[in-house]
Amino acid sequence: MLPAFRSRFSVLGYCGLLAVLFCLPLVTSWIGHSSREQAYAGLSNDAGRIGQQTSAIFGKSPDADVLFLGSSMLKAGVDLPLIEQALSAHLGRPAHVEVLGMNWQGMDLQYFLLRDYLNTHQAGLIIWNPPVPGSRILEPHIMAYRWVRFGEYSDALSGLSLRYRVALYGDMVLGAPRELLSHIRPNLLGAKELKPEPRYLMSGYYGADFVPEPVDSTAPFPLEQSYEDPPYNFVYSKKKPLNSYQAHFAKKILQLAEEKHAGFALLHIPIDSEQGLNYMPELDNWASALHTDAPMIGVTSATLFKNVDRVRFYHYYKDQHFNVNGKMLFTRSIIPAILKAYDERDKHE
Repeated sequence: MLPAFRSRFSVLGYCGLLAVLFCLPLVTSWIGHSSREQAYAGLSNDAGRIGQQTSAIFGKSPDADVLFLGSSMLKAGVDLPLIEQALSAHLGRPAHVEVLGMNWQGMDLQYFLLRDYLNTHQAGLIIWNPPVPGSRILEPHIMAYRWVRFGEYSDALSGLSLRYRVALYGDMVLGAPRELLSHIRPNLLGAKELKPEPRYLMSGYYGADFVPEPVDSTAPFPLEQSYEDPPYNFVYSKKKPLNSYQAHFAKKILQLAEEKHAGFALLHIPIDSEQGLNYMPELDNWASALHTDAPMIGVTSATLFKNVDRVRFYHYYKDQHFNVNGKMLFTRSIIPAILKAYDERDKHE
């Protein structure tokens, strides 16, 4: 078998190349990072249409009266124009509702998106939809190498174990070459990234034909079914505590909201596997895990679909995500709870 290296100089050259690569994050920090907008512009379109996020964060949009934070589950689950219309009527003035959410659930990405947004905007009420039980978010987000950079927001990583700090440094190494290139040739967003996501997702369950359901006449649910303060009687913890990485960024999200004096509420969106459940499964008991008195907004699947038979139940989903039927039904059901959370946001800062 041939040796891995032909000579001692080959070994030294290989080690030198590794040393250069491992030092690239320090080089990018020394040169100066490109803008945060450039960091996100390098994301793959598979992670979501980043153009909408950069427009919300770095554009000249008005401050959000209500800011939703979560993942693709959230984007498919709530109808912003409907909420904006109800909130405007409630306040007697034009209201603005915004959403920050990318594909692939991860509390780290959600924290960074929220931090960048609150650096340029204010939010009256932040409504956070935490990752669903069973989500694989035990390590840095799959696209972290695009938006985590050496020396930037280093306080956000303070307190993480060495294992995760090393993992994130590895992401910085992977992302450094593209960041260096962005100083010469900036990342540009194409038409696909800038195209707004469709408001109505007319897709059937896992490829089945889409079947429209009448949801326009759905009445909002009573507050006792859609809004509750701790200890969240309708919430069932999966009794699998957050690991240290999850818990770190979950607490950072809440801490950021407190620092910016924004109201805070939690949101549960029923997924397809919750059919018939009269409780809302969550990753943890958020009141104790995060030491918060934030209200929980949401409706159990059994309550939301109480007048829907087993066959028609699947007409409201694409997969785990709602389609337009589910989105409109769920949004209408929680509007009174959102308005109450907004009115009482000062209690939960």
